[in-house]
Amino acid sequence: MAWRASILLAAPHRLAFLSGSLGLVAAALWWPVRLGALHLGWAEPASGNLPAALLHAPVLLVQVYPAFIFGFLLTVFPRWMGQPDLTARQFGPASGAIAAGLAVTVIGLWTGTDAMIRIGFLTFAAGWALGLVALAAVVWDNSRSGKPPCWHAVSALAALTIGLGALLMVCAFLLGGDPRLLRWGNVLGLNGFILPVFLTVAHRMVPFFAGNVVQGYQRWRPDWLLAALWALLALRIAGELALLPALSGLAATGLAACTGVMAWKWWPRGPAPGLLHVLIWGVVWAPLGFALAALAAFGLPLGLAPTHALALGFAASLLVGMVTRVTHGHSGRPLAMVPLAWLAFVAVQLAAGLRIVAALKGELGWLLVIAAFAFAAGLLPWLVRNALIYMRPRRDGRPG
Repeated sequence: MAWRASILLAAPHRLAFLSGSLGLVAAALWWPVRLGALHLGWAEPASGNLPAALLHAPVLLVQVYPAFIFGFLLTVFPRWMGQPDLTARQFGPASGAIAAGLAVTVIGLWTGTDAMIRIGFLTFAAGWALGLVALAAVVWDNSRSGKPPCWHAVSALAALTIGLGALLMVCAFLLGGDPRLLRWGNVLGLNGFILPVFLTVAHRMVPFFAGNVVQGYQRWRPDWLLAALWALLALRIAGELALLPALSGLAATGLAACTGVMAWKWWPRGPAPGLLHVLIWGVVWAPLGFALAALAAFGLPLGLAPTHALALGFAASLLVGMVTRVTHGHSGRPLAMVPLAWLAFVAVQLAAGLRIVAALKGELGWLLVIAAFAFAAGLLPWLVRNALIYMRPRRDGRPG
C-alpha cells in the first residue's frame, strides 16, 4: 500500500511518536560526536555560540521526551475518562508544531546554527501550549459531566503546565543568555515535569497492566500516593532552586522510600510477560536515583550520578516500555517485547550504568563517550522500526 501523509493523523500518537523517534535518533547520535570532540580529540562538528554542553539536558528534557509524552497522553487522556478519542482537528496542530520544532532544533544542533535552535525551541513551545489546551479541554469536559475527577489526568496536566514553564525558561536563556534561567529550567524540567509525568503514568499503567496479565495480582495504586509524590517533589524543587541541600536531601529520602514501596508492591509474584518486567525494572531505577540524590545532598561526592539514574535509567527505561506498549497495541500487534525493544532496553541499562560510573570517576571522558554511544546504538534499530510502523496502517485493518 502506498504511503500517505494522512496516516500520521490517523491516531494521536503517530506523528508525535514519529517526531520523537527521529528526534531521539538525531540527538542521541549528536551527543557522542560532541563528547568525542571534547574528550578524545575528534574533529570538531559545526558549532555556533551556544555551548553544546548546555543544550544536551534541555533538548532531552523539554523536547525529545515531551514528544513521546504528548503522543501518549493525547491518546490515553480521553480513554482514562471514558470519552471519545481526540480527532485530528484537536491533536493535529499540537503534534505538527511539536514535530516541526523538534526537527528544526536537531538540524540546528548538527549544523551549529544558533538561530535554528532558538526557532526550534520557540516552535516546540507553541506546540506544547496547543497540546496543553487540548488535554485541558478533556479534563474540563470530564468535570462538566459530573464524573469523579481523574487524578492521573490532573496530575499529568499539572506536570505539563510546569514543563511548559521550564521550556519557556530555557527559551529565555537561549534568547538572553542568563545562566540562572537555564538552571531553573533544568530543575523544573526534571523534577516538576519528567519525574511526575513518568511516576503518574506508572501509577496508572503498571498495576492496571499487571492485573490483566498476572494471575492473582493485587492492584495497588492509592490516590494518596500521588499526593505524597507531588508534595515531596515540590519540596525537592524548592531545595534545588533555593540551593538548600538539606531540604533537597530530605525530599529525596522521602521519594526514595515512596518509590521503593511502589516497586515492592508492584513486583509480580508470579509469571509475567517481559513487557511488564521492563516497566517494573524501570520503576526500580527511581528509588535508586532518589537514594543517590539524598546521599549527594548530604555531602557524598556523586557528581551527576543521581541525575542520570533518574533522567536516563528511570525515564528512558519506562519510555521503552510505554512506547512499545502503545506502538504495538495501536498497530494491531501483540503486546510483547520484540528483540529490538529488548536491545533498546538493555542499551538504556548499560548506558545509565556507565554514565553513573563515569560520574563517580570525575566525569571520565572516554567512559562518557562509550555510554553515549551505547545509548545511541542500542536505541537506533528500535526507533527506526517504530518509525516505520507509525507510517503504515494498522495490521488488523482497524482505523487509527
